[in-house]
Amino acid sequence: METILVPTQFDLPLDRIYIVAATLKTFKGRRHVDVQIFRPGAGNDELEAIRGLGLVAPADPSIPPEVLQGATEEAALRCILEAFTTEESRALLAYLEERYAEHIEKVTVCPMDIPVPLGVAPLAGIPENKTTGFIRFDAVRDYNLPFAAHGYYDLSAHEPLDKE
Repeated sequence: METILVPTQFDLPLDRIYIVAATLKTFKGRRHVDVQIFRPGAGNDELEAIRGLGLVAPADPSIPPEVLQGATEEAALRCILEAFTTEESRALLAYLEERYAEHIEKVTVCPMDIPVPLGVAPLAGIPENKTTGFIRFDAVRDYNLPFAAHGYYDLSAHEPLDKE
C-alpha cells in the first residue's frame, strides 16, 4: 500500500484540515475505486466554533449561478468539519494499513485548501444510489478509533473488473 503524506505549509486557525483519500484495488466489481474518507456528524458546537474565522471564500466565478442555488456558508463549513485533525488522520492511516493494506493501492493524506469556496458541500449529504454510496468504517467489527469515519465512492467513475 502506497502512502502519501502531505504536510500543511501554513498556520491555520483550526486543527481539522486533513483530507484522506484511498484507492481500492477492487470494490463491488470495479477496479481502482477512489474513496474519499471523511468524518461525519459534526455537531453544531463544532460549527459555531469555526464561524467567523474566514474559512469560506466567494464562489468560483466560473460556476454558473444555477449550480450555486441553495449554497450556504454552513454547508461549506460542514465540509471543512468532515476533515480530520493531524492525530485523527495518523490514527486512521494506521488503522487502514493494519486492517486493509492488502485491499488498498494508495492512501493520500493532505491538507484541505482553505478557504473553501462557497458552493462546496459535505460529502455526508450526497444521497446513495445504485452506483454511489458510503463505506461506514466505524460500523465494521473491531473498528477501534474514537471517531467515526465514512468513505464516499462512485462506482460509475471506475472500470468494471471484467473489462479488459
